[in-house]
Amino acid sequence: MQPAAASPGPPRNKTPQRHTTSIILHFDCFYASVFEHENPALKSVPLAVQQKQILVTCNYEARSRGLHKLQLIHDAQKACPDLVIVLGEDLTRFRDASKLLYAFLRSFSWNKRCQRLGFDEVR
Repeated sequence: MQPAAASPGPPRNKTPQRHTTSIILHFDCFYASVFEHENPALKSVPLAVQQKQILVTCNYEARSRGLHKLQLIHDAQKACPDLVIVLGEDLTRFRDASKLLYAFLRSFSWNKRCQRLGFDEVR
C-alpha cells in the first residue's frame, strides 16, 4: 500500500491581504462633559444629568462621592446633598456636540472613513 499523497491545501491567494485597524473612541461622562463645556464652573462640583427620575450620567467629582449612572435621583441626592442636577431630556445639545466631535475626529482620517456608533462613540 502506498502512502496517501499530501493534500495541496487551500488555494493560495496571490493578492496581498489588506489589514484593517479599527480604533474605537468612547467619551466617558459625555452628557456631563457637554454641560461642563457650556459652563466650566460645573467641572469642580458634583454634577448629574437627569432623565426622568434617574441619573443617566455624572461627572468624575460626583463619582468620587459614590454616585453612579442609573441611580435614582432621590438616592443620589441623599448620598450627595450638594449635587448639582441638570435636565438632559432634550437631546439637541448632545446631538450637536456629537456632530462637532465626529467632524473633528473625521478630519484626522486620511480616507475620511469614520463611523458614529452613538453620541459618545466613534470608530
